[in-house]
Amino acid sequence: MDIIALIKWGAGYPTDEFNMTYRALRDHAPADVEICCITDNPQGLDTGIKIIDLPDIPMDPARWADGMWPKLAMFKADIFPAGARVLFMDVDVAVVAPVAELFDVITDDTIHIIKDWPTYHEKWFPKLFRVVRGGNSSVVGFVAGRHTELWDRFNTDTQTSLATYRNDQDYITGEARDLRYFPEHWIGSFKKSVAPLPPIAWFSTCRPHPDCKIVAFHGKPDISDLSARNKSYLARLIEGFGHVQWVEDYLDKYAPQNR
Repeated sequence: MDIIALIKWGAGYPTDEFNMTYRALRDHAPADVEICCITDNPQGLDTGIKIIDLPDIPMDPARWADGMWPKLAMFKADIFPAGARVLFMDVDVAVVAPVAELFDVITDDTIHIIKDWPTYHEKWFPKLFRVVRGGNSSVVGFVAGRHTELWDRFNTDTQTSLATYRNDQDYITGEARDLRYFPEHWIGSFKKSVAPLPPIAWFSTCRPHPDCKIVAFHGKPDISDLSARNKSYLARLIEGFGHVQWVEDYLDKYAPQNR
């Protein structure tokens, strides 16, 4: 059994963004993949999304987003059927190509995660910017029931986890027993690997690598920031990105207001 999991809590990301990601996944995931959302509020989610109740998170809800700690619930023992291959992804992504290969690399005892993208400065001047980067949890692959200690440890000793790690992805990087990285070009960062640095980006098509399957829009710009319908050209010129046609096409196809 293969599962793609999203997670939603509070009002940080609108329901429409989950529905847009779901529609893109239906085009790019195998037909037998189950798409679900772990959430404390399923209202407005597409009826094709299976709802999984968000378990109790052992910390003040006001601090959940300060480190994205609820994402660790994906490792809870009974959240998914044991043995299922799970591909977790954040909702602030664009699914741009078939994702079946992401499942193919998942094995019983490994956790696959993105190798966090270096900035352009780090790539160009590695001796000046000696940054050690671990995993980025925008996409995580694992077998359900094989890594429950990650949830159990956080759940039973939350304060130590919060004191030791900045966020969920640092926690996974530090605590996972067999961490592997997805192939470099499969998952791109719009601002760190897909688009060149401004102002060059203004004149670029900002297209993903040919092997890219998912583009992450972590931080700014988000995908709506790149849309001509939401911002003037002057505003986007100031931000450093021009007209990104593939983003416009993606929104035309998958954004709920266009369906």
